[in-house]
Amino acid sequence: MTDEEVIKEIKEFFCVEEFVDKATFAKYGDRCWQFLCPRLLETVLILRKGINKGMSINSWKWGGSQQQRGLRTNICDIVSKKTAAGQLYLSAHVTGKAVDITVTGMEAEEARDWIKENEELFPYKIRLEHKKNGVPISWLHLDVYSNPQNPKIYFFDV
Repeated sequence: MTDEEVIKEIKEFFCVEEFVDKATFAKYGDRCWQFLCPRLLETVLILRKGINKGMSINSWKWGGSQQQRGLRTNICDIVSKKTAAGQLYLSAHVTGKAVDITVTGMEAEEARDWIKENEELFPYKIRLEHKKNGVPISWLHLDVYSNPQNPKIYFFDV
């Protein structure tokens, strides 16, 4: 699929506001698609169609509080707190290559298992955040950072 085809098709399931924070959307509107990696968008699209369940990324457009689960800019709290401390911060969220997803009616662990079981559907390598302090996290972090040493579906812990 071309980048344009991916964006056209993903708009059937998501609006750009779900992928960006309020400030970014206020400044760039529908042009925010340009900040998102087409590999990420295609991966999310394949996941959405394959699981066939509703998904939520950012919720600020509908009065929710979530706005840092997609693209994170230099003014997002998570980024500004880390960089203010002089830390290097190269999260896949900052480069438009990651989202944190909640799947309607499905636990994050089930969604991770579904991705692993259906890895042949995905054309790109996927990294899945798995555990924090030994406990599976309750959301689906998915990114398309590609390390040649990683398997196609790579689980990592934080």
